[in-house]
Parts: sequence; structure tokens; C-alpha cells
Amino acid sequence: MKQSMYIGPTIPGIVKNSTIFIGELPDRLNKLTEELPCIKNLIVPIDKLTKAKQALFEQGSVENVSYNNILNYGKGEKN
Repeated sequence: MKQSMYIGPTIPGIVKNSTIFIGELPDRLNKLTEELPCIKNLIVPIDKLTKAKQALFEQGSVENVSYNNILNYGKGEKN
């Protein structure tokens, strides 16, 4: 069965950083990916985890930009 991990910032009530998924994603997370598609860039297969986590710190990488977009989305929700 497919295993993946969310490496983005915690989104309260939706997903926490480092959550592991086995099989399909929960409905609440799927619904948010419709509004915020960059979340998909931070749900990575376990076998690609090391490379993806390194990319989080590479300025301009897909993972880095996606992480920051999610942070900004969260800040917008609090306003």
C-alpha cells in the first residue's frame, strides 16, 4: 500500500507536519487541495522523503515555494 508524508506546515484542523498517510488522503485534506493545490507538492512518497525535505530549504524550489504559499494562506485565514 502506498505510504506518503506531509512535509508542509501544520494546517490546524486539517493536517499536521510529518503526518504519514497509508493509501488515500483524508477527505478534509482533499477538499483543501482543491483550493490550495500546492499542498500536493508537500505530500511525498516515503522513498522520496529525504530529497524532498532537503528541497524545502532550497530557495525557489517547488517545495520551498509551496511551503511558503501554505504559510501565507494560514496567515490570511487568521486575519
